[in-house]
Amino acid sequence: MMQLYSGTTCPFSHRAWPLRALTKRAWIFQVIDVDMYNKPEDIAVMNPYNRLPVLVERDLILYESNIINEYIESAFRIPSFMPPTR
Repeated sequence: MMQLYSGTTCPFSHRAWPLRALTKRAWIFQVIDVDMYNKPEDIAVMNPYNRLPVLVERDLILYESNIINEYIESAFRIPSFMPPTR
């Protein structure tokens, strides 16, 4: 099971919410809400920028919202929310 560390007031975490909503029915994510003003030390260990969101799946750690979305789209064959690039 993947762990998605996100903050309810973090605009970057909001980018991952549409995919989270699509895949939540399958119980793919364990969503861990993080207080933006009192982050656990684990976040800084997982993400050198100490920002959210952070996706953890076994040994894979992703910490950029666009990269997280691309990974989930490709791993679970979900149609992309982003328009194709030229």
